[in-house]
Amino acid sequence: MKNEVRYPEYRDDPAGFVENVLGAAGKPYSKQREMLEAVAGSRRVSVVGANGCGKGWALARLILWWVETRARAKVVVLSSTQRQVREVLWQELAAVVDAAGDALSGKLTKGRYFISPDRFAIGFATNNPDNIHGFHSPELLMIVDEAHAVRESHFDAALRLNPVKTLLTGNAFSTSGTFYESHHGKRHQYHHMRISAYETPNLTGEEPARPGLITAEDIADKALHWGLDHPKFIAAVYAQFPDTLEDSLVGRTAVEDAMREDAPTGEGAPSEEDDAREPVYIGVDVGRFGTDESVLCARRGQRIVALKSFGRVDTMRTAGETALMARELGAEAIFVDEGGLGGGVVDRLRELKAPVHGVQFGRKAMHPTRFRNLRSEIFWELRRLINDRLIALPDDEELAAQLLSLRYDVSSSGQVVMESKRELRKRNLPSPDRADALALAFMTPPSLQIWTGYEPFLLPRSGGGTRPRPPVGIPVPPSTSADDEGGSVVPAEAGTSQ
Repeated sequence: MKNEVRYPEYRDDPAGFVENVLGAAGKPYSKQREMLEAVAGSRRVSVVGANGCGKGWALARLILWWVETRARAKVVVLSSTQRQVREVLWQELAAVVDAAGDALSGKLTKGRYFISPDRFAIGFATNNPDNIHGFHSPELLMIVDEAHAVRESHFDAALRLNPVKTLLTGNAFSTSGTFYESHHGKRHQYHHMRISAYETPNLTGEEPARPGLITAEDIADKALHWGLDHPKFIAAVYAQFPDTLEDSLVGRTAVEDAMREDAPTGEGAPSEEDDAREPVYIGVDVGRFGTDESVLCARRGQRIVALKSFGRVDTMRTAGETALMARELGAEAIFVDEGGLGGGVVDRLRELKAPVHGVQFGRKAMHPTRFRNLRSEIFWELRRLINDRLIALPDDEELAAQLLSLRYDVSSSGQVVMESKRELRKRNLPSPDRADALALAFMTPPSLQIWTGYEPFLLPRSGGGTRPRPPVGIPVPPSTSADDEGGSVVPAEAGTSQ
């Protein structure tokens, strides 16, 4: 019978299946065997490995073991790119199937290993998480390869399939997200393991040399290219997650510190009493695409007092939610990213007589010799506030992930350039809606300058009370201000667009 299970005795023994059924296709070395046994014994497994440590070798054999030893087995392999599926993993699978010959029951096609409609493995990459459905089975193995580069929305879709086992594999080239957390904050939910280059046969000498695995020469090349203490070298060779990548806007330690404290702890931070006298400002980022969020972030002084997010809704609903929060908190100013759908929110808030300021992230920076655009300038100042422990952030996992995903570059003219949302999507990362709303909340009227938290923090406010002190080196004019290149920045009064 086509659907007959030929190897039920290996149902819980993938290493035995690999050695005795697929023996002609090679035997696992010690860390590969550990990986095989981890999948057999645990519901959720996460493996971070050095480049060239042989994860793909083990994945191909795990796929065949699962499908060949279960009557209703399905394997869904999700990766960051079609190339990783078709040209890397499926090529390895083809080599194993060819070597095993008649020992296997299935047929290998492009992107699929098929025995019957109830028993198959399929591999793919997709831009739409809605495509990850329809693969339900009581014996479903979900494999996420190159997990460090897979979008969070895709992890969510994979989880909805209710797999009986989940295996994540990838490299340590991330500082946030599901894969990162499977080795950090959520490591208790996984059997997690690490494969350093120095634990592979070509370095340990425990077994004969393995063609295709990393060598001492490969490591030497990486050391010359990056340097021994470079985050990329540490990730690629030692399979250790760095606190921050070279071009990351902020590091995990700084973000966690900001979320751990109820109040800022940096030198010069205002007291809780000073913050209590400060006005409330609200930042609003309006969701543009199906998986984007609309986010409202309110701050008083250096503390976030509200963070609210909701799935994409129409502009009237977003404007209504914003107006409600502004009334409840007595907000003095609202800053809305008016690109895309944000313009409609700004228009409606003006009709409601709300103190709204439209912000164009792509407009000219106030210090154009230092920053490519306003977005780069705002986030660079937010970076300083976080690194100097001058703000307290809510303990929000998604906000942390978005902040840690942000990267920057420096142009040939010395300008700081923040990675755009389009570039983030190319890296399979979601729009940083919560981070954008946070950055917007740290703007100040009337000139849409960036609040810095420098001491002395408070200045007298006309009519009593206090107001934030202007940032050092950024004058706040009554009407216009000369910028770095002789231009001007026109203040955006409440109810007008910048």
